[in-house]
Amino acid sequence: MAAPTSDGLDGLGARLSLAILHLAISQSEFARRVGASPGFVSDVVRGVKRPGAEFLFGIKQTFGISSDWLLSGDGTMFGGAGINLDLLRAIRLQVAVARAAVVDDNPTAKALLLLIRDGRLGEATADPTLGAFLDQLCANGDDFELVTELYNGHLWTSDPAAQQRNLLAAAVAHFEARKPMDKIASLAKASGATIQINIGTHQRNAGRDHHGR
Repeated sequence: MAAPTSDGLDGLGARLSLAILHLAISQSEFARRVGASPGFVSDVVRGVKRPGAEFLFGIKQTFGISSDWLLSGDGTMFGGAGINLDLLRAIRLQVAVARAAVVDDNPTAKALLLLIRDGRLGEATADPTLGAFLDQLCANGDDFELVTELYNGHLWTSDPAAQQRNLLAAAVAHFEARKPMDKIASLAKASGATIQINIGTHQRNAGRDHHGR
């Protein structure tokens, strides 16, 4: 087996792996769609083979992933050499609002989520409560990785309105997925039934009287 390259392509395998993970598809599906063999893609990810121009062009054409970023790490996954500070600040704000709404169950944050979703965040400046909440809100330090992932993954979206909606949905979904699971509610939802737990002897259960002895 060949040793990993020791030049500027050292990180290419890791970046390709990150791109496939971001696309949420398997290496085999990725290989099929760019016209390469699964074994070759695996070798590139592991750093034992160098991709050619045709392979990189196929990735660019199929998924829009920047060849410069894959080869050198310059720019972002989907192109662009500079950091869009306005977008980065907007993402940090959305992540902070999503955390406050989902994790902290903050009613003001929930109201802001609706305004952001509907593209009416400007209305917050007319509401003293919302304006004050926005001024003191900042992203949790633990959310830096999420902010970075959302930034890299959504920089390519050309429609600003769609970009904001997608970012907000992704941030909310991130925190929703990490909420403690109500196992009884989940089982009831999965079965399509309503679970009733009786703690007294004269309650009704599933349409029948419960008689104690």
